[in-house]
Amino acid sequence: MKVLSKEDKMFWDENGYVVINKAVPPENIKATVGAIWDFLEMEPNSPESWYPHPPRPGIGVKLYHHQTVWENRQYPRVYQAFSEIWGTEKLWVSFDQVSMSPPDRTTSGLSDKLYMEDSSKQPIPMHWDIPLERPLPFAVQGALYLTDTTEEMGAFTCVPGFHHKTEAWLKNLSPNVNPRKENLMSFGVKPIPGKAGDLIIWQGTLPHGAGQNIAHHPRLVQYISMFPEKVDDEDTRNYRINAWRNRLVGGGAWGVMHELPFGKKVELREEKEYALGQTAVLSSLGRKLLGLDRWER
Repeated sequence: MKVLSKEDKMFWDENGYVVINKAVPPENIKATVGAIWDFLEMEPNSPESWYPHPPRPGIGVKLYHHQTVWENRQYPRVYQAFSEIWGTEKLWVSFDQVSMSPPDRTTSGLSDKLYMEDSSKQPIPMHWDIPLERPLPFAVQGALYLTDTTEEMGAFTCVPGFHHKTEAWLKNLSPNVNPRKENLMSFGVKPIPGKAGDLIIWQGTLPHGAGQNIAHHPRLVQYISMFPEKVDDEDTRNYRINAWRNRLVGGGAWGVMHELPFGKKVELREEKEYALGQTAVLSSLGRKLLGLDRWER
């Protein structure tokens, strides 16, 4: 069954992102949220537990291969949305982490501004995850809201429509200017609120980030991306299977030996999830999205 309507596709083309409502069912959300709180050893109703000492280095949570995380990756509606965008059924899924963004104690209740002029004050500053050498590659990324997320809760932010301008903007920069250091907030940032279970998918050429959480509740998210399988790359396929089977950290957001599309070697390593977890059980679809089973040629 098709996920994207004609209107969705037009919106995607114009704005560079699309929201898939109810991409996963409530039971998936509940299980994933519980797994994140357990992994963090925090209490969802105890704000003091959200701010450990020493502080967490960011909002990311290194939970890559928990059963609930894989249940969302292999959920048919999630896969169908990415398949329609890519125009192929033969996809692999990324090994993205999850995140927990608590209310920002330095700004909550002190400012009516959702987004400061300085992007660096955001938990995830405005950025691109693709190489910016022309021609720009086509890449697709996604964020699954695990909590109802208002604009004030550090919602996903982007510059709608800028994917049409990115290449020309880069071309017009002086050679000595680093585009990643430019003030991307001046392009016109828009927060995208959503309900728990909504999946936001965006194009890699779209500047994006996560706003400050100036509300009273944490924002939880699972990042999910998909990309065409690497048919003849047996080393990468084995690398992915090893990361899944042994719950290893370091497989890169894209779950490949050389992070797509960054070309950076990432070594696998054992961390907390290795000691605490169990290898996730995969559906027939999940086995193909991992690379454990081959897509039919």
